[in-house]
Amino acid sequence: MPKHGLPLAEAIQFGWRTVRDFPLFLVGTFLVSFGVPCLISWGGDVALDDGAPQFAMWVINLVVSATLTLGLAKIYLRFRDGHRPIFENLFDGLGQVHKYLAAHIIASVAVGMGILLLVIPGIVILIRLWFTGFIIVETKAGPVDAIQQSWDISRGYTIDLFLLFLLLCGLNLLGLICLGVGVLITMPISGLALAYVYRTLKPAPTVSENIPT
Repeated sequence: MPKHGLPLAEAIQFGWRTVRDFPLFLVGTFLVSFGVPCLISWGGDVALDDGAPQFAMWVINLVVSATLTLGLAKIYLRFRDGHRPIFENLFDGLGQVHKYLAAHIIASVAVGMGILLLVIPGIVILIRLWFTGFIIVETKAGPVDAIQQSWDISRGYTIDLFLLFLLLCGLNLLGLICLGVGVLITMPISGLALAYVYRTLKPAPTVSENIPT
């Protein structure tokens, strides 16, 4: 655990360097993770009638989106740990989708309730639970356990995480200003920066530690 705050500048620099060195891979995987759910949603709206078919397509899209979100988290973690990920890592989270969706529902309710309480509590909960996806894809923890771990490792770093939140919001706003195309760069930078901070807060497990397979 860091003793004197989180290395926010280092995290963003790490994200930029990694995107600079592997632009096609990182932009490509982000496009897949964003584009495939959009295509599924569009296809369902165009080709299917309302009712059960639309609902089935919505469920499929939800599973695909969650799988790819966890896959991106796995890819960013592998870069952070000094490994070279492969495209197939995008699908590594498939077996943990149910955990991620359950955690997402719980976290969304908590954030929503916090926003009702003058907004700031909602933002605090959001940034404290930022690392839930990383924890699920890395340790295969259950939804409640992953949420608890994210809350625990971020304890004492709320101000640092809020500053990171502002920095990443500003970065992605710049990406949107650049005709929207800039987010193809800024979103991977943001994900890599979060992976960097996550690994700072939760070092990689040693060989002797038992992680479920």
